[in-house]
Amino acid sequence: MDEEEHEVYGGEIPDVAEMEADIDMSAADDEASGMKELDEMRRRLKEMEEEAAALREMHAKVEKEIGSVQDPAAVAASQENREEADARSVFVGNV
Repeated sequence: MDEEEHEVYGGEIPDVAEMEADIDMSAADDEASGMKELDEMRRRLKEMEEEAAALREMHAKVEKEIGSVQDPAAVAASQENREEADARSVFVGNV
């Protein structure tokens, strides 16, 4: 290629072949470290998924416990008890 100057680059424009050669050389070196990083990310992802599954189980268990405490029959019985107590109560205001 001719000795052109790129207006933004401000220097000689590199050949595509030169750029590809640089990429190929660095790719071989980075492949081993990239695989280690990828394996580490996969391990952390698996740990996070296991933690998420455990949290979902705990959440479902708590919801089940709360749901059993506040089932409709218990709520109705509680409401009846309140109404009965209110019927026996006397309001005394501005004494």
